[in-house]
Amino acid sequence: MKNTKYFALGLSLLFSVCIQSQSVFAQEKAIELEDEKAIVDQLLTMKGFSLEDLEYKGNEKGSMVYENDAMRVTVDNLDLDSSGKQDVSITYSLKSSKALWDKMNNSQSSQVSSDYTITKQVEVIDTKAPVIEAQDRYVITQGDEFDLENEIKVSDDRDKEVEVDLEGDIDTSAPGTYTVQIKATDAGNNETIKNVEVEVQKKIDPNFHQKIADAALAQIGFNQDCTMLVTNSLRAVGIDFHGAPEAYLSLGTLTNDPVPGDICVYQGHVAIYIGNGQAVHGGWNGYTTTVFSVQCSNPLIGYVHVDPNL
Repeated sequence: MKNTKYFALGLSLLFSVCIQSQSVFAQEKAIELEDEKAIVDQLLTMKGFSLEDLEYKGNEKGSMVYENDAMRVTVDNLDLDSSGKQDVSITYSLKSSKALWDKMNNSQSSQVSSDYTITKQVEVIDTKAPVIEAQDRYVITQGDEFDLENEIKVSDDRDKEVEVDLEGDIDTSAPGTYTVQIKATDAGNNETIKNVEVEVQKKIDPNFHQKIADAALAQIGFNQDCTMLVTNSLRAVGIDFHGAPEAYLSLGTLTNDPVPGDICVYQGHVAIYIGNGQAVHGGWNGYTTTVFSVQCSNPLIGYVHVDPNL
């Protein structure tokens, strides 16, 4: 799966209005208050006029209208639905002749107009990254068919196609935990990255414990001590472990309802339970392997139900 790329379908976007290397943000279609305030701060500046407390009043016949006590400002030809460079017309209109008189330092108001229009080129840029929908963690069983691409949904507010890159390997044949990085990139080079984990759990053989019991029975008559009997029995299910009798307590959980293949752990002795109150014992009478009751001269500590995930 390493460096896998594909394209996902998406829908609309969040734009940024850039003027002379400055960026402000505006929401597509329905303009949010904070976005309009950003336009006021960056787009509607005119030296000499007070634009304090300028508020967005709405859209009038395609024009964005802003007002304060002294001024009305209209913005035309700004299309927040389309990315790219746009020539925007901004008209500043004083509401009273007094404001105009103050502005012109008491010159004749007839010599100037109360309206002032400028044109600025702005660039509307997609600034909203794609959205990745995927679980943080997947748990599968060893050998299962699993394709992470089928588990991922990627959408974008604008672009119909989004590039998706998967970085990392998953080996479904080998138990373990794998990490894969998902990176989604839209046409505006906006990126979203998400890491997911895939845990491959060991496939449990339904005959796991019975195979331990069968392996113990296959050793009847062998000359070996009790620990080698248990160690050899566990190898039948892929567990490589050898230690003192009580060390086998670490291989599972204690149970009061043993099944064939569980380990009988005694003080100074260990055996394999085979059912009906019997067990296979190694080192019996000092050297041989035989079947005998679970009750023997050594005090029983407990039955260990072997963990198949070892």
